[in-house]
Amino acid sequence: MSEARGELAQAAEGLEGAAVRLRAAGYPLEEARTGLALGRVRRLVGDEAPCRAAFADALRILTKAGATSWVAMARAERDRARTDPLRPEDATVPWSEHLTAGERSVVARVAQGATNREIAAGPVHGVKTGEAALTRAYRKLGAKSRVEITRIIMSRPTA
Repeated sequence: MSEARGELAQAAEGLEGAAVRLRAAGYPLEEARTGLALGRVRRLVGDEAPCRAAFADALRILTKAGATSWVAMARAERDRARTDPLRPEDATVPWSEHLTAGERSVVARVAQGATNREIAAGPVHGVKTGEAALTRAYRKLGAKSRVEITRIIMSRPTA
């Protein structure tokens, strides 16, 4: 496994160099696509902070360029990499940026007072799916109750 990690580390270095060269050459979309690949490699290596940074940089470039389908893909990749709970110092970061689309939907319904069965009647496909999304949202938001989720939603900006 250490051999594979070494190869992945070399791949990450190569991708970083390519991103720098693409930025200098004035190819922002190619730079962003390279950043997505770099984030994936960093995630495989287990380098969490550089992984999130690569996805954030790519997302910033793609959003600025108006590349909506690429933005959606970058957000999905970023969401897969994001495991840290919402911290108090992140008060200016929208709570919704920490969650996937399904988790955002479940959390919004929870804040409205919906039960797990009522949530399952919505866009989520079943009680267990809704419960799993809610469990992930609790962890990501650092919440311990439905009331706490509601407080987070009410006190922080949305995206």
